Amino acid sequence: MRNQKFWTIACAMAVFALLALSASSAHAQGKLSFSIVSGGTGGVWYPLGGAIGGLIGQKVPNTDASSEATTAAIDNLKLLAAGRAGMAFCYDYHVVWANQGKVPGLSGTPNVRLVLGFYEQPLHIVTTEGTGVKTIMDLKGKRVSVGAPNSGTEEQADYVLKALGIDWNKDFSREKLGATESVAALKDGKIQAMFWSGAVPTSSIIDLASTPGLKMVLVPLDGEVREKIFKANPGVFHKSAFKKSVYSGLDSDVPAIAITAVLTAMDKFPQDKMYLIVKTIFDSKTELSAVWKGAKDMTPDTAVNQVTPDALKYLHPGAQQYFKEQGVLK
Repeated sequence: MRNQKFWTIACAMAVFALLALSASSAHAQGKLSFSIVSGGTGGVWYPLGGAIGGLIGQKVPNTDASSEATTAAIDNLKLLAAGRAGMAFCYDYHVVWANQGKVPGLSGTPNVRLVLGFYEQPLHIVTTEGTGVKTIMDLKGKRVSVGAPNSGTEEQADYVLKALGIDWNKDFSREKLGATESVAALKDGKIQAMFWSGAVPTSSIIDLASTPGLKMVLVPLDGEVREKIFKANPGVFHKSAFKKSVYSGLDSDVPAIAITAVLTAMDKFPQDKMYLIVKTIFDSKTELSAVWKGAKDMTPDTAVNQVTPDALKYLHPGAQQYFKEQGVLK
């Protein structure tokens, strides 16, 4: 009798343990964990990705996300398409190109989907007073950083220079440095100019502009030069300007060209999770503004309408659901 009671209790405990294990396993299987591939630590994407990842972990049930530093746009798309990331920062035209099989180094036509547009991203061509660089054509014969390898900066510098007939292998000495490293080299006189595609203001450029004894100069892109760039790169750039208030030492607004920075995911990303993530981003603009000041001015309308119409065709269904609720999409 005693043995029978013992075995009854033992069996009950075993069943309970099995049920607990099954429940735990089901919970683990339902949890979504992923990385947000961003950019270099000196830019905006890395801290912004980290802030978004933190908010996802706090406010989206059963979901964790973290920001991963990368060389930015092109590598981000490669990681996304390979399933090594859940979300990726890139540019609006990249969404179209990825689905058309036109992204350099990306095989096939992966089903990349737009999540939202964050901000306009002007192309900085930065130098300092005394280098002799006043126009983009003055880069010839100088030592110039064109951005980290495979970064969006390098990609856009390539487009711009080719449009103007400048060969970066022959016409100047090329360095391949990220924003922070480029600024350090510019301060030390190791380079005379740098390209940087990033949000305004970018922390490393702020640092350069506020360095005692140096006067930062932004090279303008306007007129015939700008039209040549647009003609050679249809659908990539649009007109913009650096307002004189964005960096210390600017005497006036500086004409520029720009693209739009966006967040992307694959088409397989769960629709319900995507809806909650996009909602969390807009519900948490105060928290995001701690790492990116532009967050306070972000609206559902700007998130949709600052990207190209061609890119908007690839909007993720979960994001589409949110923007329809907000009345900015039909």
